[in-house]
Amino acid sequence: TCPPTNVGGQVAPPYIRPCGRQLCAAGLPWHLYGASEYQSTSPAQTGVDNVAGTVALAREAKLNTLRVINFYDSKKSPTTEPYNEARWAKVDAMVAAAGNAGMRVVLGLADYRNILWNNCINPYTADWGQFIAYVAARRNTVTGRTYGADPTIALVSLAGEPLQVGTYNYAAKATGADCTITYGTQDLTDFYTRTLAQWKAVGQVSVNTGGLGYLNFNSGIDWRTIFALPNNDVCDIKTYGGMLDYAPTVASYCAGINKPWIDEEFGWQQSDGDAARAAAFRHTLDVVRPAGCAGEAFWNMGNQEAATSYDIGRPTPLTLAAVQEGAV
Repeated sequence: TCPPTNVGGQVAPPYIRPCGRQLCAAGLPWHLYGASEYQSTSPAQTGVDNVAGTVALAREAKLNTLRVINFYDSKKSPTTEPYNEARWAKVDAMVAAAGNAGMRVVLGLADYRNILWNNCINPYTADWGQFIAYVAARRNTVTGRTYGADPTIALVSLAGEPLQVGTYNYAAKATGADCTITYGTQDLTDFYTRTLAQWKAVGQVSVNTGGLGYLNFNSGIDWRTIFALPNNDVCDIKTYGGMLDYAPTVASYCAGINKPWIDEEFGWQQSDGDAARAAAFRHTLDVVRPAGCAGEAFWNMGNQEAATSYDIGRPTPLTLAAVQEGAV
């Protein structure tokens, strides 16, 4: 842990650290309860284009964490977009606003993977070292803290939800050209081994793989080995589809290696109906919490209203109420 320090007018909280099967702040148990917040289709209400609206809704929902992700244009060049100052300035403001509100942030870096994929670069054999070093060294233009040493950031989440191993033929979104990418079980394990170590070499903030899915069938993802990596601070899954029923299996394994586990992402489209979504939210907590989950973050917090939207906010009052009831 670290003592509070005054940097850029803010008092820094202690770092979030794994402590056995829990997450802790200054040695005391801390439960992550949050939501993803990306550059949504309703920027006038929430998203990185409206940090005040985002923080206000998060406080109304009784969350303690914002998961900031998808702030890049993933169809742009991997040599420029990951270092786009305008994009990062918005993230700076979001991190600062969350900290001022007494909340934490999970910083999701998976969109770098998407940029590589969309440019026909295999993200799991590419070396992320330059990008990781940039993120850790970046100084927040609002708070003055570097990202690698900002305890407002509870976790850096690298690249969750890799597809099952195999060969993928597709038209690269950045160029339209035909593309083939192949990766195997060892490629994924090597990627997480290498990239987690790269963060640990330059950052003090806790880090994990990002939420893994597709574990409830023979996907070729060696999740046990990956979660047990010494530089992986937290076991992390996403519970779409059959993954919710599989969560206790992951929980049991991670308890056996004395690591906390979290459910980084779950959600349902508004077409399911507000009452059904509220019931599904409660059911998710009823499954993961008895299994010892150290944190949950749903997809997605926002006020967009559309059948295909996953947003939970004021237009979905029953589901929002379920979120408020689940606050810890």
